[in-house]
Amino acid sequence: MSTTWDRAAHRRRDEEWLNTAKRDAWLIPVWRSKNLVDEGRPPRGIWVRASDHPTVLESEDTPSIFLGLADGVPVFARDLSHLDDLEDYSFPGRFRDLRMAGAFMDPDAFAPLAYARGMCRWHRVTKFCSSCGGKLAAEEGGFARRCDACGEIVYPRTDPAVMILITHGDRCLLARQPRFPKGMYSALAGFVEVGETIEECVHRETLEEVGLAVTGVRYVASQPWPFPQSLMIGFRAVATSDAFSLDDDELEEARWVRRDELRNPKGFFYPPPMSLAHHLVQQFLDE
Repeated sequence: MSTTWDRAAHRRRDEEWLNTAKRDAWLIPVWRSKNLVDEGRPPRGIWVRASDHPTVLESEDTPSIFLGLADGVPVFARDLSHLDDLEDYSFPGRFRDLRMAGAFMDPDAFAPLAYARGMCRWHRVTKFCSSCGGKLAAEEGGFARRCDACGEIVYPRTDPAVMILITHGDRCLLARQPRFPKGMYSALAGFVEVGETIEECVHRETLEEVGLAVTGVRYVASQPWPFPQSLMIGFRAVATSDAFSLDDDELEEARWVRRDELRNPKGFFYPPPMSLAHHLVQQFLDE
């Protein structure tokens, strides 16, 4: 949708600027954690002009959230989950689950939709102060909520998680959780615990999930993953042995996969381009 993206965080406390910017901004609508997309293959995210839909800009409980500037034009996310019927708004396309609709989207098209989805969900579930129970009201362009009673300020939270592609010679280890689509295998993943470094998490997760010790741990890339509020941090690691054992509570199956099998998979597949796991596997393939 855009070639340049600027979060313009310095504008979040400028109420006058925000109110003016809303009038002809881009809106990324979200409805019950679904994003507006067209019917293409793959689908493309749809943004709409605020000037074409002035009645959806604001309500008391669901603020417009300033996401930043796309090619210099303000962009706001707007959660419409409180509406039962969207027919009156004549939106093009339809609202779909981003995990399905975004599977083969270009990362630059997927990212703003995921950003909007994550911010809208945070507002939807963060209604009351955890200290005193008072009602929270949006501030700072939607990037903070302040308690009306005690004044405590709450900010959006991101949960760090590691994703690890383990290799051994010409093979990588892929595993599947019971909730995965039939036939899909992916890299290992797990949340960072309190007081733990991300490197320590890599070693703990690989030992817990598949019983493998690893060396040569190296960072590759990261990806925001708003399902619901994670930051995936991707690593490569080398197993000291190929004899793995499964954690039955986490995984139902794992397998070593050769590069030639990854190039022509039969009976299985790995995650599509929207996922960091896809790019970890692709890096292994390209070596």
